[in-house]
Amino acid sequence: MKIIKLIVAMLLIVGCSAPKDTTKDTPVTKENKVSFTAVGDNLMHQLLLDKAKTDDGYDFSPYYTNIKPFIEKTDLAFVNQETILGGGKASGYPNFNTPDIMAKNLQDVGFDIVNGATNHSLDKGGDAILNSIKVFQQYKNMKYIGLYESQEKRDDITVVEQNGIKIALLSYNQLTNGHKMPNSYCMNLFDEDVIKKDVENAKEISDFVVVSCHWGNEYDTEPDAFQKKYAKLFADLGVDVILGTHSHTLQPVEWVEGKDGHKTLVAYSLGNFVSGMMEEETQLEGMISFDLKKEDNRCSIENVVLTPLVNHYEITNLKDAYGTRQNFTVYRLKDYTEELAKKHGLNGYEGIQISIAKMKEKVNKRISSGIQIDM
Repeated sequence: MKIIKLIVAMLLIVGCSAPKDTTKDTPVTKENKVSFTAVGDNLMHQLLLDKAKTDDGYDFSPYYTNIKPFIEKTDLAFVNQETILGGGKASGYPNFNTPDIMAKNLQDVGFDIVNGATNHSLDKGGDAILNSIKVFQQYKNMKYIGLYESQEKRDDITVVEQNGIKIALLSYNQLTNGHKMPNSYCMNLFDEDVIKKDVENAKEISDFVVVSCHWGNEYDTEPDAFQKKYAKLFADLGVDVILGTHSHTLQPVEWVEGKDGHKTLVAYSLGNFVSGMMEEETQLEGMISFDLKKEDNRCSIENVVLTPLVNHYEITNLKDAYGTRQNFTVYRLKDYTEELAKKHGLNGYEGIQISIAKMKEKVNKRISSGIQIDM
């Protein structure tokens, strides 16, 4: 009997002295990541409206066929909807009004975030802004930023949560094309005091702050003093990313250092997306992509890539170049062939030559050495 008790006691000792589970003593790293892609101005001129007309409405989806695979694969995708979805009769320049179906077409392409605050937001008045907001509200998976139906909505900062990461979205516009705002809250103009308060509030409820800035001078290929001033202000305030639009041209992409060494990723202008513009510089565009990463309590921006794009269309008669543009679409520059470049409608128009080599040269000059270029 004593022998049996001894054996049991020994077994208990062995069990208690088994190797210690050390996993609880090893810090567990929690990593979350969101892939983010942004493009520039979706600009619907009259001829693009005419070409998208169908028997029972409009369909803009063919314009995005060549770029859709690269938009829909990302976690979050941003586009600047340059022209208002105002309801009523569609119209092009100078007072734009884009059909409501554009919202669905953008969703189908894969866009999750749409900026509506531009110099053309007021082209059709305050009621058009309300219509545009209402249209986008129908698409629950999309966030329409920059235009607001009340002061309460303006003050309620939009936050997107994806993969455990919270991203606050702010939007500011510089110009209204001389149109009078129907109220003070429908759209954010650049105001330092307002911006400081907005950014402070945004940082309290998010991991990252991304700001849409519709600013600068049309056709400039370099940022002006206004853009640089506010880029530095946003960097000082701790904003993470600035997505610039309005110039219709690709402008520099760089890191801007603010206070305490904080660095803000700034795309001063991504240029157009789909448009019918006829200036050579407006055919070169940009698509920026990056990862927003949160590891425990540390947030970082990684894998920043600028992919040059080409706005492409063809012309059947150079003597009527404006009226015979067709086959509007957009390509990545890396997919753009010499054959396509020769077909571009602007070749031979007012001495313009669409050249892949020339576009690559421009990209290399404008994009900071710290930004990867995919072309």
